[in-house]
Amino acid sequence: MTLDLLKLRYFAKIAELGSFTRASNELGVAQPALSLHMRALEEQLDVRLLNRMPRGVVATEAGQTLLSHAQAILRALEQAEAATKEQAEYPTGSVSLGILSSICPTLSIPVIEECSQRFPKIRLTISEGDSQTLRAAVDTRIHDLAVTLDGVAKPTSSPLFEEMLYVVGPFGQFAPDAALTVEEALGLPLILPTRRHGIRILLERQALMLGRELNIVREIEGVASTKAAIRAGLGLTILGRGAVHAEQESGTLSAIALTRPGLTRRLVLDTPVNHPPTRAVIEVQKILFAIIIKLGDEGHWTCLLPKPPTT
Repeated sequence: MTLDLLKLRYFAKIAELGSFTRASNELGVAQPALSLHMRALEEQLDVRLLNRMPRGVVATEAGQTLLSHAQAILRALEQAEAATKEQAEYPTGSVSLGILSSICPTLSIPVIEECSQRFPKIRLTISEGDSQTLRAAVDTRIHDLAVTLDGVAKPTSSPLFEEMLYVVGPFGQFAPDAALTVEEALGLPLILPTRRHGIRILLERQALMLGRELNIVREIEGVASTKAAIRAGLGLTILGRGAVHAEQESGTLSAIALTRPGLTRRLVLDTPVNHPPTRAVIEVQKILFAIIIKLGDEGHWTCLLPKPPTT
């Protein structure tokens, strides 16, 4: 059984937009023709892929599975075409970069600006996520590059930088000369993400080693929401230096580094295996390395001096 790439392309667009009508307009294909293609695809696979709703369509569980594979296949084809056509001076094509949520606001904007200025023909997509989500996206080749945690990425990943961990509170929470040990920090009223997040895993490991319990008063997914909760006086949190550097500099939050011992986490660059990068991916990777070093010089983190790829 061979899947038709055209049907996969139509299915992916319908599933992504959640509408036959919108997909028809974007693809330039009549809606009845799309319906025939989807019916044929469902018959070929002997499974329902789309649930028809009063307002559009929603992918079934089987449809979600096919969608993740279809997106990876279509991206690979697009990159193969771009790699064949591109010229060394003007790289083109799509690049998908995943970044750990806690540092994405800091890292993404300068990367986007630099890429847009230097390589306007590269279509750069940046997605933020937790370390587990980023790993899965790299494994399925949805992301070409991912800045994620060392303990979750593949052993073949490249080291990027070390982040000191800080206790973060409202403005004025900590005296300028204050210091906190890791053991003391574990007893603070903490706002933390769920257990799938790397920083939570790291802190629970420290608590186990010290024979302490984490004092978690609230679980909140998302760094921006966590910072808002801190400003509202709902608790404190522990974040990497890069996630709180701007707020500490502007005086909207206060933060002190964990000491005795200093607690750090390592960020790495994860990439798909057995999948040669296109020229566009290589150029984005070079930009990423340069921005990381620049931000490291500004005090966001301690760089590990990655070696940029060569063409």
